[in-house]
Amino acid sequence: MKKQKVVVGLSGGKDSTTAVLLLKEQGYDVHALTMKLGLQDEEERIIKIKHLADVLGVPFSTVDIRQTFKQKVIDYFINAYADSLTPNPCVVCNNEIKFNLLMKEALENQGADFYATGHYAKKIEIHGRFFLTEPEDRKKSQIYFLSMIGNEALKQVLFPIADISIGQVREKVKDLPLANKAESQDVCFLHDQKLIEFLREYLPPPYFREGDFLDAEGNKIGRHRGAVYFTIGQRRGTRFSSDRKLYVVNKDVKNNTITLGEEKCLYSQGVTIVKPVFWREIKKGEVFKAKFRYMSSFSNVCITEVSDFLIRASFEKPVRSITPGQVGAFYDNEVIVAAGYISSKNI
Repeated sequence: MKKQKVVVGLSGGKDSTTAVLLLKEQGYDVHALTMKLGLQDEEERIIKIKHLADVLGVPFSTVDIRQTFKQKVIDYFINAYADSLTPNPCVVCNNEIKFNLLMKEALENQGADFYATGHYAKKIEIHGRFFLTEPEDRKKSQIYFLSMIGNEALKQVLFPIADISIGQVREKVKDLPLANKAESQDVCFLHDQKLIEFLREYLPPPYFREGDFLDAEGNKIGRHRGAVYFTIGQRRGTRFSSDRKLYVVNKDVKNNTITLGEEKCLYSQGVTIVKPVFWREIKKGEVFKAKFRYMSSFSNVCITEVSDFLIRASFEKPVRSITPGQVGAFYDNEVIVAAGYISSKNI
């Protein structure tokens, strides 16, 4: 009987390497696929990944998606900052690259039966549809970053490390020549470069000119070095002196203003989500857990409005530092049911 073919997105790190090992143990015909993204020291890294694939005993290939990665991920990242948003490039990369272009390369061009990755995520089937739920190692869960790929993307996807812990992963690969031994970076294309240094390469000088600090009533109270430098919730590093603790509660890059306010101004009663992805139908009045940043804790929310274009929800308790541009993901227990981009912190 012919083995089923699985193409694994191999980054050279411990997670995707463990995915290859587990799939081989399960009897699949495993192949490795790596993306060319145009990142720093990429050729050297690909040589190391090719060596790793040889050690693992799996066929290896690359796909050149540098142009698309630049357009879909890097340009999105830069434009978000120019639009006063805080981007989430990992979510966009998953949607546009890993579970789109790379998956199509595996399934359509290479004729694989399945496409696999080293994400800490679990795939389950409910009433004939596939959903994302929490993996065994919840501390490493990445389903928030996958929350907008949708049901269809999961049909031929495998998550081999869904049922093991990070400790088991490390043990599995401890003697292998990993191409990337460090933990994954949040933003791979920054190459340890500071964010502002990166943005200076792409945004024109006016984005870095001085502007006005405003108070909660819109009064000018001081000057800052450029709105693009600041993030919602920031207190340290504003270089604004006050007898009270003041935080960045709003930023307007177009008008180059930063609004400062007391901590209470950071709390929101609700949220508006745009460009929603629905894993199942959700209705007004339903109550879910929600996450509005990867590292944030869950909040209980009630859906107040749903359409093809937006989701509005109110919070059981006020939520701090709701940040436009980030992703809001809604969970029914541990299953993702909807997600989208935060448009406004107020209903």
